[in-house]
Amino acid sequence: MDVTQTINSMDNPKLIRRIFIGIIGLILIILLFMSWQDVDPGEEGFIYKPYGGGLDTTVNYSEGTYLVAPWNDIITYNVRQQSRSYESQVMDINGTEIGLVVAVNYHAQKGKTAQLHLRHGEAYAESFVDKKVKGAIKDVVGRYTYEEVYSSKREALEVEIESILDKDFSGNFMVLDFVEIADVNLPENIALEITVKETQKQKNKTSELKKIEEKNLADAKIERARGDSAQAIINAMSETEAIKIKAEQLKKSPQYIEYMKAKKWDGVLPTVMSGQNGGLIIDLSK
Repeated sequence: MDVTQTINSMDNPKLIRRIFIGIIGLILIILLFMSWQDVDPGEEGFIYKPYGGGLDTTVNYSEGTYLVAPWNDIITYNVRQQSRSYESQVMDINGTEIGLVVAVNYHAQKGKTAQLHLRHGEAYAESFVDKKVKGAIKDVVGRYTYEEVYSSKREALEVEIESILDKDFSGNFMVLDFVEIADVNLPENIALEITVKETQKQKNKTSELKKIEEKNLADAKIERARGDSAQAIINAMSETEAIKIKAEQLKKSPQYIEYMKAKKWDGVLPTVMSGQNGGLIIDLSK
């Protein structure tokens, strides 16, 4: 064995050890990068530990980046308000088929997403929400006539559907926000019949309002006429009273006539002229 072979035989174990350490270091770096997991805005997360007890329901994670063991996983759920739309064909109380478009708005309950996952899984909207909503729509619409559903009772239907779903959702780690009946579709002949009825109702209301307005105007004219008549009577009574007072004054004091003359005198003396025969002429026209 020459010198070169001896050196190579001494270096091989060191080289192998260095390569091994390098590989281990690389694996650790990869594992370190894999251990950082994100929870996006609008989400809530919880940890699944396949080798340490399964799902951890005690801790929930809001948005952010977290360091977890690489063999564990953070499962995230959307906790923002979500909306699902349903097109349903249901029967009214008399058996008439009605088409409805209903929007249901809800969200997963914060702090309870792990429990929601355990009970219903990630497809809870399809397996639970859809089933409950369709059942509530059918149940509530079946209590009303098609005319009520189409026009006068739409808000009442929304309230009743909300009442049913609120109980179902709250017991299953979800929160109901609101229900909206977006559209009601009826057979063409029935829809036309309701439209005609509603139009006639509006005409009747307009006619009633017009009658009330005309009555109010007539009442106002009557009141105004009564006021004018009352004023005329008051004026006449005042004038009569004044004449009566004057007559009484004349009876009591003849000088009252002279007082009235003096009151009406304008301060101008009568014009006096001499006549041809030496008489006096007084001009009383001024």
